Amino acid sequence: MKNTLICAGNETYSHYRIPGMTVTAKGTLLIYFEARRTMSDWANMDILLYRSEDGGESFSEPIVIAGGTEQFPTVNNPVCIAEPDGTLHFLYCRDYSVEGGDVFYRRSDDDGKTWSEPRNIMASTRPDYHNVIACGPGHGICTKNGMLLTPVWMVPKSANVPVRAHNPAQISTLYSLDHGDTWQLGEIIPASSTVPDPNETQAAELSDGSIYLNVRTTGSGCRAYTRSKTGYSGWDDLQRDETLIDPTCFGSVVSAGGKQLGFVNCCSKTERQNLVCRYSSDGGKTWEKSITVEPGDAGYADIAVMPDGTVCVLYEQRFGECDRLARFRMDELK
Repeated sequence: MKNTLICAGNETYSHYRIPGMTVTAKGTLLIYFEARRTMSDWANMDILLYRSEDGGESFSEPIVIAGGTEQFPTVNNPVCIAEPDGTLHFLYCRDYSVEGGDVFYRRSDDDGKTWSEPRNIMASTRPDYHNVIACGPGHGICTKNGMLLTPVWMVPKSANVPVRAHNPAQISTLYSLDHGDTWQLGEIIPASSTVPDPNETQAAELSDGSIYLNVRTTGSGCRAYTRSKTGYSGWDDLQRDETLIDPTCFGSVVSAGGKQLGFVNCCSKTERQNLVCRYSSDGGKTWEKSITVEPGDAGYADIAVMPDGTVCVLYEQRFGECDRLARFRMDELK
C-alpha cells in the first residue's frame, strides 16, 4: 500500500476538510476539499480541486471551484460526477442553502481543467420544504442509463429547529435525467426508530441497475442502508448494518463492477480512527474482506477505483489538519 501526504494546514488554510474524489473517463484522478481558514463548518473557505494524470503520483496546482466571500463565507459539500463521455458535473452549496445560501452546478468538458460559470439550481431542491441542505459529500454517480445522482441530506422546516441546525436530518437524492441540464429532488427518506437522524450518504449502482445508499446516522454506532430500483423513489425502509460499526463520521462506497462494492469508514463505535476498507461481492449484503488503511487518527474518507483496478482512499487526519491518499489493489484485502 502506498500512503501519501496530500495537503496540510498552512498560512492560507488551516484545515482541508470534507474530501471528495472521482475518476474521469480519461483516468484522471480528481480530488477536492473545503479549504477552510478556521476549523468551523461556517468558516470562510474555498473549494479547491486538484488533478492527477499519473494515478495519484503527482497533482496539479489547485483550481478554485468556489470561493467564500464576506457575505457568504461558506462554500460546502462539494460533489463531482463523471460521465463515460468525459463530461464532468460539479455540485456544491453556499452557506448550506440558508440565509441567502444556494445550491450551484458547474460542468467541465476538458477533463476538469476548466469549468462553466456556476448555475444556481436551488429551485430544484424543494426549498419550501427544508432549511439546511447539503450534497453528499464525497462523489456522485452516473448510472448505466445515464442518470446523474448524488445523495443529499436536509433538515425539514417542520422540525422547528434553528435555521442553521444540522439535525434532525432526512435524506434524498438529487438527480438529472438530461446530463445536468435540469435537476430534481427524489423521494424523501425519513428517519426511523432504529435509524435516527440519517444524514451524510453515499450511493453505488448495483449490477441489476438498482441504487444502494450507505448512510451515516447519528449516535447509532453503525451504518445504515437502503435500496431503490430507480434511485429516486420506492426506497426500502432504512436498515442498520451492524457489521459496519461507525462513530458517526462520513464514510464512502464505490461500485467495483457487478455486485462488487468497496466501502471505507472509521471502524470504531466511538472514535474517528482505525480507517478500514471493506469488500462485498454481493451488493453490500455481507462484507467478507478488509484491509486497514490507517490504524490511527482518521476521519472523513472517500473511495474511488482507477481504470487499472487500483483502489484510492482519500482521508482526513486531525479533522483536516492534513489529508492523505492511500492506494492499493483490491486483492490486498484479506
